[in-house]
Amino acid sequence: MRKRPGLLKAKRGAVLAEFAIAFMPICAMFLGLTQLSRYAICRLAVMHAAEVSVRACAVIIEPDPGHDAQLDGPDTDVQTAAHMVMKPFGGDLGGHEIHISDPTCEHTGAEANGGTDTVTLQATYTCTIPLGKLIVCGLAVTPKTFTIQAQFPHQGAEYQL
Repeated sequence: MRKRPGLLKAKRGAVLAEFAIAFMPICAMFLGLTQLSRYAICRLAVMHAAEVSVRACAVIIEPDPGHDAQLDGPDTDVQTAAHMVMKPFGGDLGGHEIHISDPTCEHTGAEANGGTDTVTLQATYTCTIPLGKLIVCGLAVTPKTFTIQAQFPHQGAEYQL
């Protein structure tokens, strides 16, 4: 009959013990990276919304009171452009994670073909992934707020009507 090894020399269950030790750090890293990637996607979407909005700000056509057009004026067009960019995300990214404010459009420069348009867009991102939100958003799990600013220079000739 074979003699059984002592408790310190036993090898049964070693893989299970290694798995139990390694699982939590790997799981935390995976969930943290998933939360970070979702935050990066939201930030990129808001950047794109600001860029589209500033282009809309640069090519604004003032509404004609006698003409029933879809353009309602500078502020509405810039806001519509930002919200249309966020539409593929369902307004929010997968479960009400991101909310954008209405963008503000500012014109600088004296001439019509010179100067710069600037759009400022503020977004609030809420972390939602379990354990990942603690790593990315902190223990308080407060929503992250960031401001994106995009600029577009006026270029081209002036036209007289």
